[in-house]
Amino acid sequence: MRRSGLSGLARSRALFAALCVGALVFAACGGDDDDDDPATDTTEADDDASADAEPLKIGVVLVDYSAIADFVDFERGDQEAIAQAVIDDYNADGRVPYTLEAVFREYPPIPGSEPSPQAICTGMADDEEVFAVLGVFIDFTGEGQLCLTRDKETIHIGHELQDAWIDEAPPALLLTPGGTPEATAGNLIRLLGEEGMLEGKKVAVLGDDKSETRIDEVIVPGLEEIEADLGSTAVLTITGTDTSAAQSQLDGFIARWKEEGVDTIFTAGLTAPAKQFADKIALEMPGVVLIADSPSLSASAQDAVASGADPNPYEGLISLDGETRSERWAEPNAKLQNCIDAVEAAIGHEIVRPDDIVPNENGKNVEEFVAVEDFCDEVEMLVLGLEAAGAGVTNESWTTAIHGLGSIELPTATVASLCEGKYAANDMYRIVQFDPTIGENGDWKGVTELADASGGKCSGG
Repeated sequence: MRRSGLSGLARSRALFAALCVGALVFAACGGDDDDDDPATDTTEADDDASADAEPLKIGVVLVDYSAIADFVDFERGDQEAIAQAVIDDYNADGRVPYTLEAVFREYPPIPGSEPSPQAICTGMADDEEVFAVLGVFIDFTGEGQLCLTRDKETIHIGHELQDAWIDEAPPALLLTPGGTPEATAGNLIRLLGEEGMLEGKKVAVLGDDKSETRIDEVIVPGLEEIEADLGSTAVLTITGTDTSAAQSQLDGFIARWKEEGVDTIFTAGLTAPAKQFADKIALEMPGVVLIADSPSLSASAQDAVASGADPNPYEGLISLDGETRSERWAEPNAKLQNCIDAVEAAIGHEIVRPDDIVPNENGKNVEEFVAVEDFCDEVEMLVLGLEAAGAGVTNESWTTAIHGLGSIELPTATVASLCEGKYAANDMYRIVQFDPTIGENGDWKGVTELADASGGKCSGG
């Protein structure tokens, strides 16, 4: 099935979502495109400077999509070639006094498989002695990410990070171009309050034990702060493949919600609102509106459209997101366009745009555009830090540099920022709602205008 236009936040989370929800079933680039801009006008002097620059070794982790081919309907193409093209482009433009030398490691994102996140961590930090590790590094426990940053004091710029992991890592060593679930939930609730979208609604909260901390510390307090009328909070216990206990728990909460007059349910994470639970809610509570703190739930909504689900429990689903990919690739900003041009020149063919993706002979959507976005963002963040830190970079000078960046632009987010205490860059959000009539299998539509949701946190940077 084609999945067109999924957003910046949802892009790499589609993998995370597939694996999280699948666990219930099987256990578980840089610069400007103006010809006069020195950042893109690569001269002979730039080439000489790049050739003479000090080498800086970085690690790049790649998801082995063949290992999860039975569970996802997409892949990312030749990730190593795409990442190397992005790195080569930055080496050529001479923005930093280093030649970035990439070390690639592919891994299966399945618990218990090898190389494990810990093995990747040790190999990169101890054996290769890389300065930083880039890429989608999936470890649902956070221990792989913290092995790199907390234990090995190696910078990691990646995705699907949580605030608790970032807080446990040394300052500025664990960063993401996107957002965190906690920030997404908090921003969503604030915008819902500003727009008055919960006025007259009875709102319950649904999550599982993995999202309980976020529910207790962010979601419920946030809803109370905007004076939402709250019903009961349901935290389901979900372990392994047996969801019978969780189903019984949900039955009890549905009965309670009916008595309380709940008509809106704020869901945390991806497991509790998975289809088998959402279907039950839709059948027992017709017309109830779901709110998701993860825009990746749109993948489940699209699957429901494709399968002809009636009722579709996700119709009208509300979440928080930035630009859709359709919007971003229709009119790429200068940094993204430069990165696209560099990758296409290196790999010898045009990247298929999000709206033009169709399954290949193996039934997979080859989403090279996702790999382009990920690597362009990650390398751009690395280069921004290296530019600010200057020659002879150390963890200390890197941290000082990141803390002083303030407002920045990334290939997928022209409104972003990094500063002390804020290591998730993207600030460009809006409330979105799932519309099953858009495209082949539905997509988000904007409810509010795109806006800076940072609250000015890095304005003094």
